[in-house]
Amino acid sequence: MRASTLSIVAGCVLLSVATTPQPLASARGQDGAVATRISWADTAPLRVQLEARGLTPASFPSYVERLRQAHATRVRQGDLDHLVFYVLQSKGFTSLPSIEPALSAKALVDGLTDQQREAFLHGGELNASRVPDAVRARIARLLVALGAPTRDARLIYFGELVRTAFAGSKDRESNLVHEYLRVMRFVYEKEFVAQRSPRPADAVADLYRSRGLSTDTAVEAGYVVSIGLAILKSLEPDRHVRRVLIVGPGLDLAPRTALLEIGPPESYQPWAVMDALVSHGLARFEDLEVVAADINPRVVSHLRRAHDAPPTLNLVSEIRDSDTVTLSAEYRDYFAGLGRAIADASAPPVSGRPIEGHLRRTVRVGPAAARALAADSLDIVTERLDGRPFDLVVATNILPYFDDGELMLAMTNVAAMLAPGGVFLHNEGRPLMGAVTDAVGLPFEQSRHVVIATVRGAPAPLFDSVWLHRKAKDSGHR
Repeated sequence: MRASTLSIVAGCVLLSVATTPQPLASARGQDGAVATRISWADTAPLRVQLEARGLTPASFPSYVERLRQAHATRVRQGDLDHLVFYVLQSKGFTSLPSIEPALSAKALVDGLTDQQREAFLHGGELNASRVPDAVRARIARLLVALGAPTRDARLIYFGELVRTAFAGSKDRESNLVHEYLRVMRFVYEKEFVAQRSPRPADAVADLYRSRGLSTDTAVEAGYVVSIGLAILKSLEPDRHVRRVLIVGPGLDLAPRTALLEIGPPESYQPWAVMDALVSHGLARFEDLEVVAADINPRVVSHLRRAHDAPPTLNLVSEIRDSDTVTLSAEYRDYFAGLGRAIADASAPPVSGRPIEGHLRRTVRVGPAAARALAADSLDIVTERLDGRPFDLVVATNILPYFDDGELMLAMTNVAAMLAPGGVFLHNEGRPLMGAVTDAVGLPFEQSRHVVIATVRGAPAPLFDSVWLHRKAKDSGHR
């Protein structure tokens, strides 16, 4: 969603603590596909642009390998970003007051001298003594909680991360302090420095192309996909979608702000896409296959378990009604019906306590929807899934993390995985997208802007956009 100075990136490429690249061809996936690495020959439609970036047939393999290594590093950073947000906000391991990350970043940086601030914001180290006592107290409580038995899914997840990322137990507190300072630098740059620039949205976009890869996801991300699929239905009333790829479906671990711990972490987008496809009459569960593809093997495992053990989804709007924010009637209607097509009709209804200002629904996923879900490991920039092509590829809120070169490779892979006449749905507004998608045989077809909420006094509402591209039926690309 975007306003003139607001960008919420949700449902992004998922994380991993692994720092070694995947092998050239990964193990066969749940749907029988194998991920294989992109080659120079695959990039023929974008050869001129890539050569202008200094790439050649000889240098391309090492370039792809550097990207894989860089993604492993960014994935680990993204994981640690979520750990810091969890440390600051969670009520699951301590009764100490939660700390809002942006406010913590502002207090930290505003307390520096001009010289210290300049050095810190340009990557300089900051003395650990600058970390507030309240933050140190929450770090200490977390480390105690991680040493105790627990059934809390987030504590288990972050405990595994801490033990993997910081093998030496004596240094874990100082490691977490270091990560806190690193994350606060990014938050301050995004929330305060970028917003003072002449083009705030562009400044934020630049930050995202080098930050850690986030797992953030929210129910709102499904709304724009549903709008896009409704457009597709209006264009082709007889269209039938059988095979779908969702790139980077997201996992609700610990967002940058407003952490709600009302249930275990869950991935919403695969279920929201299924729900929209069936609700709009574009698909039937009898012959529908939805592949959720992610860079993180542990998240892939999470999604694979849902095939045999359908989850109960706690759906809560990330945006809340308040004195200044009003959710749109159209979004409210979408939320009110969300999950009806995927729900287990035989299960008794489940209700949860209202959460002030937020919309909330609880949905038990039915076995028919669960059987339609498969999951595979994939780095969309450097890999593609070989196997049966897809009728639809969905990639929302992941493309902002890629620079222009990475975007070209990702679009090459998307085009290769789509069947002739297949549709690519995304919400990336970068001007380069038009030229790149045209070159790889995915010409633009339709777009819509959708308002999610209005904000009193803001120059623009909170909104998102959706673009549809269709692969030419006579395309020379696979």
